[in-house]
Amino acid sequence: MAALVEQKSYADNDKQRLFFALAEQIKLPLLQIARSAELSKMTSDLQQLSTIENTADSALQLLDSYLLSTKLQEAGDGLLLQPVSLAATLHDVAHKMQQLAASHQCDVELHIAGKYGPIMAHPAGLSAALLNLGQVFVDVQSERSHTKRPVIKLAAHRTRYGITAGMFADVEGLNTDMFKRARQLYGKAKQPLAQLTSQNGAGVFVADSLLSTMSTGLRVAHHQKLTGLAATFNPSQQLALV
Repeated sequence: MAALVEQKSYADNDKQRLFFALAEQIKLPLLQIARSAELSKMTSDLQQLSTIENTADSALQLLDSYLLSTKLQEAGDGLLLQPVSLAATLHDVAHKMQQLAASHQCDVELHIAGKYGPIMAHPAGLSAALLNLGQVFVDVQSERSHTKRPVIKLAAHRTRYGITAGMFADVEGLNTDMFKRARQLYGKAKQPLAQLTSQNGAGVFVADSLLSTMSTGLRVAHHQKLTGLAATFNPSQQLALV
């Protein structure tokens, strides 16, 4: 009984930390929306309306993902995974990221090494996790100076442990030790990913929460000389999607 109480306490603490990280992250887009709205009224600049729309969409995506992660975590062992086409999911996420990436002067590319069948995952949770990672990676690229237009790559490849998929880019400061510390700091520090981004980076931790219900969870990984965050999934034993 004591073990169950202790386990629940850890779970509740993780939820609280994730909520605090989310709240800290959401403050920035709300401030940006308010300032853009004021500027739009003063200048009648329609471009500001586009900025407001994109910022609001990103904030809503993060909120929806947080709520979904809470739901999936509460399901626990009762969560039903199903065969999901990783290639199709990555293609859809890449398409959805295009507009946001373009607005920050960077490109999105898709790279799937080889052919393989479906993975076991939660479809909505997988898409939400990748989209949140994408938003963070776009923010990271927009904060740095580049000699050429930066590229964010959605990639998947087979390993001896399963199928690994994630988000990769030419970034500095992202390594295993840094990510381990960030996991300890999120919800406690305003910038747990300070070496990577000046923002809170809550999207990374929401994505990690989502992916932990269907995979190994996020880890630092490498793909074609790029560094990123990825998770490893179990291949479906079924030959076709159901």
